[in-house]
Amino acid sequence: MMRRAFAMLFLATTMAACVASSEDDVTGGDGKADGQTPLLKFSSDWSETKTGTLLAGSPVRVQYDLSRLTDCRGSTNGSDAWGVSGYASFDGGEPVAFAVSRIDSNGKVQPVTATVQIPATAESVELWFAINNRWGCIAYDSNEGANYSFDISQGSRGAVLAFNADWSETQSAAIHAGDQVVIHYAPSRLSQCQGSTGGNAVWSVTGYYQVDGGSVKQLLVTRSSGSSIVAADPLVTVPRGSDLAMWFSATNIWGCNQYDSNMGDNYHFTIE
Repeated sequence: MMRRAFAMLFLATTMAACVASSEDDVTGGDGKADGQTPLLKFSSDWSETKTGTLLAGSPVRVQYDLSRLTDCRGSTNGSDAWGVSGYASFDGGEPVAFAVSRIDSNGKVQPVTATVQIPATAESVELWFAINNRWGCIAYDSNEGANYSFDISQGSRGAVLAFNADWSETQSAAIHAGDQVVIHYAPSRLSQCQGSTGGNAVWSVTGYYQVDGGSVKQLLVTRSSGSSIVAADPLVTVPRGSDLAMWFSATNIWGCNQYDSNMGDNYHFTIE
């Protein structure tokens, strides 16, 4: 199935990072303590439990019992040579990889509680897991190919201005002066500048905005996730005025610079 194909693609590039790191590459947060962040727990008895409400634009913790996947384990020179990764696909989109294991100083694999940022526009998520080793063995925990599905609540956040991968733009609610709005930007809109080196992304997308033709302000609308970048979903406090204009640019370390500016007209939103 498609999810398994995605997983195999990501495993080839993320195994080393997932096994060696004690924290996943897609960690996100909004200042909440662990006790307040929702938790998805995948237990050794093959049960799955959700604690708290999954909210769009907020993080979720994922706790995975490594005993659920016992194939592909092995060691070399006294050190474990395997690791377990998780994958999250929001609304059927391209999966995000994260580590649920790490290798400790004694060369033994230990579990990791991952923190995954939920996109501001997400309504559902599917998760699955894979174990692999240095010799190419791969095994999956994917609910027998159906994946593990959870609904996501939109909560009470402000309007979301979404710049989607299909080149559409959507506004979830009216905008008023003083509101905090979420800027959701799909990096694939400016993929001309994408690139990585040493397993790390070396490109980013910056957003620019101004009200009624005034001073221009900027903010990063992406963040790194291993060799890729994902939407950062930053918040913008809307100033007084009537027109909010936005545009974007992508850059990388090799000098690439590409714009997304509605063919030079910029994207305009009414402030009510």
